[in-house]
Amino acid sequence: MKAAEYSMAKGVSYRHSAYNSQGAIIARLERLHKSSLQIRARLLIGLATFFDGFDALVIAATLPVLIKDWALTPWQIGMLIAGSSVGALVGTLVFPQIADRFGRIKAITISTGIIGAGSIACGFTHSFEVFLVIRVIQGIGIGGELPVAATYINEIARAHGRGRFVLFYEVIYPIGLLISTIVGAWMVPRFGWQSLYFVGGLPLLLCVMVPWLVPESPRWLAGKNRFAEAHVAMQRFEASARGTLDVPEDGARFDKLLAKVPKRRVRDLFGAVYIRRTLVIALLWASCGFIQSCLTTWLPTIYQTVYKVPLQTALNLAIGCSALGVIGSLVCAALVDKVGRKPVIFWAFLACATVLVIAGLLVNQSVYVVATLCSIAFGLLACGFITVFVYTPEMYPTSIRALGCGLGGVWSKLAAISGPMVVTQFVGFGLLNMAFYCLAAVTLVTAITVALVGIETRGKVLEELEA
Repeated sequence: MKAAEYSMAKGVSYRHSAYNSQGAIIARLERLHKSSLQIRARLLIGLATFFDGFDALVIAATLPVLIKDWALTPWQIGMLIAGSSVGALVGTLVFPQIADRFGRIKAITISTGIIGAGSIACGFTHSFEVFLVIRVIQGIGIGGELPVAATYINEIARAHGRGRFVLFYEVIYPIGLLISTIVGAWMVPRFGWQSLYFVGGLPLLLCVMVPWLVPESPRWLAGKNRFAEAHVAMQRFEASARGTLDVPEDGARFDKLLAKVPKRRVRDLFGAVYIRRTLVIALLWASCGFIQSCLTTWLPTIYQTVYKVPLQTALNLAIGCSALGVIGSLVCAALVDKVGRKPVIFWAFLACATVLVIAGLLVNQSVYVVATLCSIAFGLLACGFITVFVYTPEMYPTSIRALGCGLGGVWSKLAAISGPMVVTQFVGFGLLNMAFYCLAAVTLVTAITVALVGIETRGKVLEELEA
């Protein structure tokens, strides 16, 4: 449909000279002031991300019961933990391509539906083999939702305060991990492990709500030369705003910026312009995926098998990790626009590595000492990890932004698959302290790499970062 025809069909005023360029749409986004629709989008898509976190960690709460009920072998335990990550690996490759081709909202809707349907299906399963297959399929949705949602939230935010705006959305993910842990500790002993998966089916409601209540990314629409639709989406944002900011944002300036940079393709992620950024992002996501999978999914089982505490105690101790993860994320959201992305990531990862070394040294102490150190380490990791969600989309232009985020997710899932396997081997040989030293080494290398190679993106319009 031509721009003028689309405009007439929607009953909007489409001024060809004012809205028929990417720069014009970007300028309007940069002038947007306190739009309630932005808050609604952040809330609804945040709910999708909440259940992404919820369903990703449900296996941690239910695994001790499944081990007993199904008499699982160590190999089967590792497969159940890694199964979702295997599916997520596929999702992080497929859904960013759907998002870049068909739109961010469509990709978020489909992936969220897979998460909800997969969770309900798990609740009706009575065998290891079927459960594993469903976990893999559900993982496709889990892996696909997060990078696309982060891309969308970044694209509707203006440069000033973008870090805080995005991270107050992203904090919903560690909240999902926390509530999953708390609800699991309460529900599983009382109502059985299946009940937790039925709760995880609630994202199916979001499949209906999101497309109706949240507009497509104006940046993405403009990048596809669908300027009339971008104009309509912008009108929805502007209609819910308290007005526009009186700042000299000229669309022509952004058009000139965009004209200097050719349209990027997938191969450019590994080309001369973006290879350093891609290497930093790959290491960040791999490190986060590796550490998180070990400090969340596997900890309740370690508490129960190594330290011989009851199931309820093991689940309660795991709440500490998730709780400090939320606190770390909130601290990060308050700091990231004041001190920058690089300092937050560097100091959070360096401190995390230090705490993990201390945990390795004190591994023979009380389970409560070890659990406390693990919780502190996870809180510090969360402070750095959540920054990665705003940092990654800032690395790439609109044409390959979702793919860049998805590629980061690929490294995270590959690391999440290997992480529990590594810990399993250390624990099997009675070397839990070496597991902590291994986690510390990964985190330290990441911190140093970010400090030496990473770029700072604070306060810059996304198009100014396109290189």
